[in-house]
Amino acid sequence: MDKYICLDIGGTAIKYGLADSRGRLFNKDSLPNCIAKDGVDAFLDQVMGLIGSYQKYFKVQGAAISMAGMINPQTGEVIHAAPHFPGLTGVNLVQLVSRRLHLPCWVENDVNAAALGEYWLGNGRGAKSLFCITIGTGIGGAFVWDGRLWPGHCFTAGEAGQAKLGSRIPWEEGASVSALIRKAARLKGVEPETLNGKILCEMVRHGDKPLHRLLRETVHQWATGIAAICYLLNPQRVILGGGIMAQEDLLEPMLRDSLKKELLPVVLEETTVAFAGLGNDAGLIGALYNFLAREKKKVDNTCNILYNITVSL
Repeated sequence: MDKYICLDIGGTAIKYGLADSRGRLFNKDSLPNCIAKDGVDAFLDQVMGLIGSYQKYFKVQGAAISMAGMINPQTGEVIHAAPHFPGLTGVNLVQLVSRRLHLPCWVENDVNAAALGEYWLGNGRGAKSLFCITIGTGIGGAFVWDGRLWPGHCFTAGEAGQAKLGSRIPWEEGASVSALIRKAARLKGVEPETLNGKILCEMVRHGDKPLHRLLRETVHQWATGIAAICYLLNPQRVILGGGIMAQEDLLEPMLRDSLKKELLPVVLEETTVAFAGLGNDAGLIGALYNFLAREKKKVDNTCNILYNITVSL
């Protein structure tokens, strides 16, 4: 059975696991990301050591990596590092893994990977086109059409959180979970560190009316952004991810009501809006899908070259 090491690298933690070519994960775990504390070199040693440790005990066919930031998917270079990855711009993990560990490797942006994971094995299965939105510290997006990511001219397609959508501030500054928590903390007179999305939703469930209004306002801001995406790209399906989406029973009715106000019936009726089905595994599974697809393309290109050479002879 083929085995692949999959990594989903976030600012605070690195999730990892072994997977087979059908996307079945095992040996899953996570460890703290050391980059903020110890710097880039220590972080790279951490990643190389993690992958290398699997090579000692398993015959691993490749490394599939998902991480935050703007990634050149063709080369693996980090062209713009996320804020919680200081000093990583310009680093190429594909080259490092290939040279140090002699292992095929592909790297993709974390939201792009999550979109691919949902398309392959999550709530995006069967969709010809889908737009995946992750709402958390910020807001990220990715567009998948016919099983392929649409990267854009300079690999920044889907960065919906940076769009201002008629406001003076980017969408993610007003509608991310971080923004919601800051507003809720001011409203309740507490420190933001004492709240998170789950706690806030529980307070709403227990009858906190001011927080209920605030949550409704935020969900309506989500609907405004979703509507803009639907009008621009007309995806068959929109997938919503991020930790707060585990509160689907509370959020889904609010979102449905807001979308009715923001979308024309002809668009609303033809667009499926679903909550992510893979949870925290989406990035790992999507990184694997990306790896398998790119390795297949590489083999196909090689076969075409050999065929052309043979024909010319």
